[in-house]
Amino acid sequence: MKMFAALSAVLLAPLFGAPAFAAEDPAGPALVARYTFDGGATAGKVNDLSGRGGQLTIRGANNGQIAIMTQGAGRFASFPGICAANAPTCAKALFEAPDDADLDPGTRNFRWAASVRLTSAQISGNANVMQKGVATADSQWKLQIGKTGRAQCVIVARGTGQSFVARSARPVADGNWHRVVCERAGSTLAISVDGVAGAKTTLPTTAAVDNNLPMRIGGPNFAKDSDMYHGQIDDVYVQLG
Repeated sequence: MKMFAALSAVLLAPLFGAPAFAAEDPAGPALVARYTFDGGATAGKVNDLSGRGGQLTIRGANNGQIAIMTQGAGRFASFPGICAANAPTCAKALFEAPDDADLDPGTRNFRWAASVRLTSAQISGNANVMQKGVATADSQWKLQIGKTGRAQCVIVARGTGQSFVARSARPVADGNWHRVVCERAGSTLAISVDGVAGAKTTLPTTAAVDNNLPMRIGGPNFAKDSDMYHGQIDDVYVQLG
């Protein structure tokens, strides 16, 4: 996570408050995708740092763009803002990584995480931080900020369409950086925020996620009422096994 200088942290809090926790540094053979955005975007693409994931491609609609912004020694991604209610078109943008077997955990243990920063004014409905698959087809895993500002980890099982959700105890839409981690381990789906464990939910050990759709960061698609994310995202990773 990027840190401001001490003086900047004081002057810009709470909107740009630096986190008071140490984000974990995932590594090892189970790491299958990682994007810190510190290398910026070259020709609309962001490189994976795990050595196993695909590049992220920036996709936009209605002139929507993702800005790679600098904070301290690092960088993060900033997404288009909310459109006015009467706007005829809305600028939208997301990152997309190609379908990859490493991103389809099946019934195996699986962890996905991102650092997020947004305010309640940047929420117009559910806001999808990262996902693979959609709830109405095949299967899905997802990290989302709900309408009330609480983070949500979601798994939709292949074949049955059953949905399982673990929610954070408190809202994260307060203008500060928060590290949100989703983890499926056996029959448990859990969420943690800034290293503090949140809710857990039970799911069948047979609940599988396996689809042929891309992984997307910042929104599900460009449909009129899609659950786009309007804040900032950093340090995205996926671990399998």
